[in-house]
Amino acid sequence: MNRVSMRITILFILLLIGTNLSYGQNTGFTLSGKVKDAATKTPLSQATVSVTGTSTGTHSDSTGFYKLVIPAGIHKIRFEFVGYATIDTVLNVNTNIKLNVSLKPSDQFLKEVQVKSTAEVRKTIETQSLTVLQGTELERTRGLSLGESLKSITGVTTFQTGPSIAKPIIHGLYSNRILILNNGVRLEAQQWGSEHAPEIDPFIANRIEVIKGAAGIRYGSDAIAGVILAEPKALPTTPGTMDGEVNAVGMSNSRLGAFSAMVEGALGKKLEGFSYRIQGSYKRAGNTSTPNYILGNTGLSENDFSAALQYYHKNYGVETYYSNFNTKLGILAGTEVGSIADLKARIQETVPTTPADFTYTIDRPYQTVNHATAKVRGFYNFDDGSKLQIQYAYQTNKRSEYDLLSYSTSLNPSLYLKINTSTADINFDQKPIGGLTGSIGVSGMNQGNVRMYQYLIPNFVDYDGGAYIIERYRYKKLLFEAGIRYDYRWLKAYRFNDTVAKIEATTTHYQSSSSTLGATYNITSDLSLSGNFGSAFRAPTVNELYSNGVHQTLISYEVGDPNLKTERASNFSLNLNYQSHRVAIDLQGYYNNINNFIFLQPTGQYTRVQSGSLLMFDYTQANVFFRGIDLGVIVKPLDSLEINSKTSLIYAYNKTIHDYLIYTPPMRLQNGVTYHFGSLGAFKNLVLGAENVFVAKQTKVPANQDYAPPPGAYSLYNAHLGFRLIINHTYAAIDLSVNNLTNVAYKDYLDRFRYFANEPGRNIIFRLRVPFSILQNNK
Repeated sequence: MNRVSMRITILFILLLIGTNLSYGQNTGFTLSGKVKDAATKTPLSQATVSVTGTSTGTHSDSTGFYKLVIPAGIHKIRFEFVGYATIDTVLNVNTNIKLNVSLKPSDQFLKEVQVKSTAEVRKTIETQSLTVLQGTELERTRGLSLGESLKSITGVTTFQTGPSIAKPIIHGLYSNRILILNNGVRLEAQQWGSEHAPEIDPFIANRIEVIKGAAGIRYGSDAIAGVILAEPKALPTTPGTMDGEVNAVGMSNSRLGAFSAMVEGALGKKLEGFSYRIQGSYKRAGNTSTPNYILGNTGLSENDFSAALQYYHKNYGVETYYSNFNTKLGILAGTEVGSIADLKARIQETVPTTPADFTYTIDRPYQTVNHATAKVRGFYNFDDGSKLQIQYAYQTNKRSEYDLLSYSTSLNPSLYLKINTSTADINFDQKPIGGLTGSIGVSGMNQGNVRMYQYLIPNFVDYDGGAYIIERYRYKKLLFEAGIRYDYRWLKAYRFNDTVAKIEATTTHYQSSSSTLGATYNITSDLSLSGNFGSAFRAPTVNELYSNGVHQTLISYEVGDPNLKTERASNFSLNLNYQSHRVAIDLQGYYNNINNFIFLQPTGQYTRVQSGSLLMFDYTQANVFFRGIDLGVIVKPLDSLEINSKTSLIYAYNKTIHDYLIYTPPMRLQNGVTYHFGSLGAFKNLVLGAENVFVAKQTKVPANQDYAPPPGAYSLYNAHLGFRLIINHTYAAIDLSVNNLTNVAYKDYLDRFRYFANEPGRNIIFRLRVPFSILQNNK
């Protein structure tokens, strides 16, 4: 309680800091120019140019060029780039202005976690909370899965299945309530299982954006909890250039090795306007170690590939993209046992009954996943400022789960699922009319699923369609925003009726609307307040309706309910954001009421099947609510010293049974300190940091429902050292970090395998990133 009280006191004092620079009325003048390195004169791509205290901003392209429209008046303009000193300048805007800026490499390597997006085109719902992971904070997650990469964001955690499988949770919600977009394409896979991690290579992303809250207006009903966007950097456009980058990662725990390489460029002469990128990744890990023992059969292997080709003209362009993700994941050995008595005893044991040694070999049980994505996108910019975008994408996701051979003499997988998805999207951004801007769009999707071998979910065909409109109005310091969307889903499932022992076709229809209403008030140039109300719905998925079988990789038998109704969520959030030279505060409070909330509930019962004993889970629904607070504070008492604190508090209640909701994230506190040494000889941007992560015991759980009580609280210490070496006028970034420094033995409440094993122990991680240039202005 002392820590919490101290944070509240500090927050209350710091909120008194501010200035009174006002944001003028929008009359639409153009600010443009180039951002370059002051020493080498090379252009800086993806530099941020923003109007302080507003959401207006942009990023420079590969030539360093930027352009944005700002209203008349006096404004503070900020120029930022990773590893360079920030420049703030004040402009009296009453005509079009051209301003070229040269940035100097900074001895202070600034932290970039929780940087608010300033590129207006990226923030579809401006009054909602948007957090961006980029720069050094993103680099420090290389080698981790997408879910693990996001745990540094306040309000985001993971649902895990052992040490190598993690999927993100936003404000207590996960799976089909969080929409993930890979390079603008919604990820459509078998993501309903808690051990079905997102099939995305994080090395592709140059930035990861997280929208917290119902975002169904723009993205559809699967975004009832939020949206995660994995965005690559823009393709280069300067003719005759070719650049590249290599990344290498090594970890002591699991002896993981990962390597990624990328080459990109823009063609010249008669092919001017064409640009390309080719990227590939490889990852291999063996058995993970806890502080006291090795977790058998927890290795992984992964190889990924992606390619992009773009033609860009002043007013139009076409982009094609292809990615292929392949992984093989071992499932913890010793979880599958014969009798129910043995399974109960296994849950009570503190260590695995069968000792394991380190090996890279992945034996049964394991799962393999292949996900291929192809897209084509075109856009046209009209002279009046409006823009049309059209996109089509096709995906194939194949999942195979292999049981122990002792239970089956067949070499075939025990479960095979293949889902094909086609999506089409059209979006039109209208021309600005005074302070009014907005967009209108339609989307459609078709899915087909094929299963083989054991029955868990049925084959199905799905058709979805939606249409939306979002409008914004700016007046001085105020932004008003409203939107509405209509969605329709047609679902036909070919499910097995075990009563009559035959396949039956069942057709269901779902339709409803979503809406949003919000406002942002820029109190000063540093302080803003936003509020948003969103109403969204989600139709039950095939697994929730018709599951009936063994989910072997989860040691469970799952049963759906064909009578489930549509979820309806009413989400209200309030955001207070303060940013100055010394202090940054981001405070969000939220309340999310969901009627007919669908969840997988442990029954407390066991069942015996041919492959062994299993835990039993049923899909059910109830009226629930989630409420909580996310608080992030960064204080810089010195230019070289940074102190940060992140707090996530969440409370979930099941109103139907008048008890708590199971599998709710417990309180999480993350406190760290970073010191920037500057340059020491050849070492540039030398930075040393340490942090403590405290996760409380989840005491608010429903009585007599789980198979084991929640584990105790735990406290972990992490540390990192980073620096850059200048090699041939480019930066080679090196980072050395240690997670779980004191080698604490603990269990996490949100790990499905906490019934059987501890979490990983100490892990020393080495990361290297080397960008390089092959051609410069080669005509």
